[in-house]
Amino acid sequence: MNDPKSKKDILEQLTHVHEGVKQFIQNTPADQFDKGTSESWSAAGYLKHLILSVKPVAKAINFPQEQLQTMFGQSESGSKTYDEIVGIYKTRLAEGVRAEDYDRVTPDFYRFPEGVQDVQVYLAETWDESNRRLLGALQNWAEADLDIYQLPHPAIGLITVRETLFFTLYHNTLHWNDMQQAVLNAQIG
Repeated sequence: MNDPKSKKDILEQLTHVHEGVKQFIQNTPADQFDKGTSESWSAAGYLKHLILSVKPVAKAINFPQEQLQTMFGQSESGSKTYDEIVGIYKTRLAEGVRAEDYDRVTPDFYRFPEGVQDVQVYLAETWDESNRRLLGALQNWAEADLDIYQLPHPAIGLITVRETLFFTLYHNTLHWNDMQQAVLNAQIG
């Protein structure tokens, strides 16, 4: 991944990861998709975690900007770079922050609607739909507004919409790699 800066960069890279994860899910055998270890989630678990992380971002950036301002205020400092946001997040991880500390983003919290026959297909469709909503909502934002409005991040605090998108890109890429490793471990084990 290149260091994204503009809305165009973010859109391109989020689209790349969205499509890559989608393709990966479609090409992964079901028995390997669901197999995890006591040390790490399965590919399905990582995907649930990503869906639980992306859906609220997509929902939030679909809100009217005035509503975001009322709820979370405006940034007075603008946006940090992609690398700075990743660094802050890695520092928080080093301090012991884990997804498991936040029920809303753990795979165990994921609830399926009744009647789901094929979990892998359902998760793939949900991933696709969530990312399409996110990318579609982002199209409606002006470049400058990404640095003004802010959203809460559970581990980092209030960050701008641009910073939220930087985090989402990093987080999606990180766990796409984790999904691939989980499948490799399933093949070996």
